[in-house]
Amino acid sequence: MKYKNVVWDWNGTLLDDVKVSVDTINVMLERKHLGRLTVEEYRSVFGFPVKPYYESIGFDFSRDDWDAVSRDFVNIYNDLAKNVELTPGIVPVLEGIKRQGVHQYVLSALKEDLLIGMLERFGIREYFEGVCGSNNIYADGKVARGMEMLRMFPIVPEETVMVGDTLHDAEVAEALGFDFRLYAGGHNSAERLAEKGNVLPRMDALLEIVR
Repeated sequence: MKYKNVVWDWNGTLLDDVKVSVDTINVMLERKHLGRLTVEEYRSVFGFPVKPYYESIGFDFSRDDWDAVSRDFVNIYNDLAKNVELTPGIVPVLEGIKRQGVHQYVLSALKEDLLIGMLERFGIREYFEGVCGSNNIYADGKVARGMEMLRMFPIVPEETVMVGDTLHDAEVAEALGFDFRLYAGGHNSAERLAEKGNVLPRMDALLEIVR
C-alpha cells in the first residue's frame, strides 16, 4: 500500500548516536569498575524499558539510585554528543518522502524540548508536521505519547508506517496500529530486529516502501 504518514523514531534512526551512547555507558561502567561494552555487545542487549537493560550490564538498583543513574547518563551523553551527526543519507530520504506528499512526524523517548532543539540544530525541523517527545529523562512512556500524537494530529494508523531501530519501536508501532520498518544501523542488531521482521538494511530503501 501507499502510506500517507511516516512516524520516525529519533535516536539511532534519524540520529546516528550509537557510538556516543556506547561511549556514555562505558564511562558509567568504568566508574563502577564494571566491564566495558563493545558496540556489538551493546546492540545485542540494549532495550526498553531501560532499567532491566542497566541491570543486565551490572547495575544493581537495590544499591544504585535510579534517578542518579538516569541523570548521569543524560549529562555524560550531552558532553559527548557535541559532534554527533544525522544518520548518513537521511536528508535525501526525508526530502524524497516529502516530495511524494507523505506526512512525516517524530515520536521519541527523548525530552521534547531537547528533541525540537536538535531537529532545529540539524536543519530538518521543516520536514515534520508534528514532533512528540517525552516529558521526562527516563526514556519511558513512548506508547502513551504516541496515543497523544494520534489525538493531536490527523494520523490514521492503517495509513501509517513507523521507522525505528529497536524491538521496542516495533512494539510501539503495534500498540498504535502502525506498520513498521526497523533500521539495521541503530541501537539493536539486525539479527534481533529480524525476529520481528521488516528490517531496513539502508534508509533509502524506505523510498520504495512509501512510493
